[in-house]
Amino acid sequence: MAREYKTGEQCPLCVGKLKEVSVAETFNYKGKELEYPNYIVHECDKCGEQFVGNATMKASAKKLRDFYREVDGLLTAIQIKEIRMRLGLNQVAASELLGGGAKGFARYENCDVVQSAAMDNLLRVLDASPELLKVIEDKNKPENTVKIQFKAKFGQVMQGDMVVNYGK
Repeated sequence: MAREYKTGEQCPLCVGKLKEVSVAETFNYKGKELEYPNYIVHECDKCGEQFVGNATMKASAKKLRDFYREVDGLLTAIQIKEIRMRLGLNQVAASELLGGGAKGFARYENCDVVQSAAMDNLLRVLDASPELLKVIEDKNKPENTVKIQFKAKFGQVMQGDMVVNYGK
């Protein structure tokens, strides 16, 4: 598990001291390369081992997800945001209408999660034909839903309301 390292800290492998170093790191995915300049590591002055901290891991993970998207032919985070904005949706509305979970679009746009191929295709179709968004909006209109009460037992008794959407 990654953690943060500090300059002057003792090396976890030997008695040397760590120093922060900026290196160029190359990542490979499906035969494609991503050159990552200014990749921050902590290098031991004795054994030469390099350690990557949480901050670098988090920053590089986001850049890598967009790299994976590009290699796999998926929309990048910026492209997803641009499409969502052209459709006139905020992140919550996009998630509710198109799926992907309550915070799905925030995760896609922040590079925390890579969208499915199905979501990618849906976004491309809606970007090419935004009028098709009305099909989804009409399906989710309140008059197309029924609220039913339920009481079920799955280990514990659960009860509440459930909304069922029957579409048009």
